[in-house]
Amino acid sequence: MSKQSRDQSRTQRAAAIRAAQARQERNRRVALIVGIVVLLGAIVAAGAWYGGGGGSSKDTPSTSGNVVAGDASLKLGNPDAKVKLVIYEDFLCPFCRELEVSTRDFLKENADKGKVYVEYQPINLLRSFDYSARALNAWAAVLKHASPQVALKLHNLLFDNQPYEQSSDQVTDAQIADWVKQAGGDNADVRDAMKSRDTAFFDKADKAMRAANVTGTPTVYINGQELPVTAVADMVTKIETAVEQGNQ
Repeated sequence: MSKQSRDQSRTQRAAAIRAAQARQERNRRVALIVGIVVLLGAIVAAGAWYGGGGGSSKDTPSTSGNVVAGDASLKLGNPDAKVKLVIYEDFLCPFCRELEVSTRDFLKENADKGKVYVEYQPINLLRSFDYSARALNAWAAVLKHASPQVALKLHNLLFDNQPYEQSSDQVTDAQIADWVKQAGGDNADVRDAMKSRDTAFFDKADKAMRAANVTGTPTVYINGQELPVTAVADMVTKIETAVEQGNQ
């Protein structure tokens, strides 16, 4: 290869290197600009979210501000709602679990909207199974020594983790305590209360059960009228219809 050819080749390679470097620099700048744009977009979105109430206590669903403890129950929503619903339930009752899971989101949403006032009244109906009392006692401890909001979370967890009746004795106190912890109710007062049965709470729950003539679960009252016990799916439909229509 002649000197001229070698010089030309070196010139071409140098030009190619400079072009590649230029492309890399251009790509780096483009990536940097894109990154800045994305970051600014995220900051603007976060500012709008925060300004609209997100990231502050005002963004908490209204239910959290409208959950209160009764004597031995939990009440959700606006007391002035046109539809008032009382649900007597046992944490070990499989039909209660079916009803609870089927109506949970619907009732929460409509309690938030002020369309229904829901009272969950857990009771110890299945007394031949020790778990029924143990679960209720843990819930009573949380309701009394934590908060209504935490009690609502535990209420849901107890149904989500409901054992079969015949194997309920295999659920240990430690497992129940873990559900309490998951709900956010693990504190010294709750742990201490769970060591023995809250007889005063159980008496109040029994009194409410007798006053409503509850002999089975779930028992549901809509605006003071007992809902006929049928298939759970039918009960769910009647509850939803009553809430949507605003009367019963």
